[in-house]
Amino acid sequence: MEAPQPKHIDAQTVACIAHTGAYSEIGGVYRRLAQWASEAAVEPASPAFTVFLEHPGDINWDAGTFEVCLPVPQGTAGSGEVTVKQLPAADVLAVVVEGPYEHMAAHYSEFLAWVSVEGAAVAGPPREIYLVHPSPDGSGDPASFRTEIQFPVE
Repeated sequence: MEAPQPKHIDAQTVACIAHTGAYSEIGGVYRRLAQWASEAAVEPASPAFTVFLEHPGDINWDAGTFEVCLPVPQGTAGSGEVTVKQLPAADVLAVVVEGPYEHMAAHYSEFLAWVSVEGAAVAGPPREIYLVHPSPDGSGDPASFRTEIQFPVE
């Protein structure tokens, strides 16, 4: 993994579905969110991402709590299980990793080790932005997946 880089994330409006379950369930939640966006004729403003609602060192990969989010235009209204909210701006450390999602726990461990060595202070739960991901039907080559991991910092 390359060294994480500082980055500023602007505030953004997102449609999201909250879920508690295994990390492997994120894809199914994303497909429900994508289906909602298609039916509501909502055009995503940028790539989808997941916000983990636990501190990075406490993520439970088998039964964690997370929100799958899709940046949407301001004024978008949620419906059913989809809520729309404003996420605040944040300063993060970010790194892009490649490969199957099954390797994400190892990437997180490496990222947290780097943070510890560098003396950075993690200020909240991480995000995963899906730059290259499976198609809506779940197909795709896991070796080609690209995910940006972001840790908010003080």
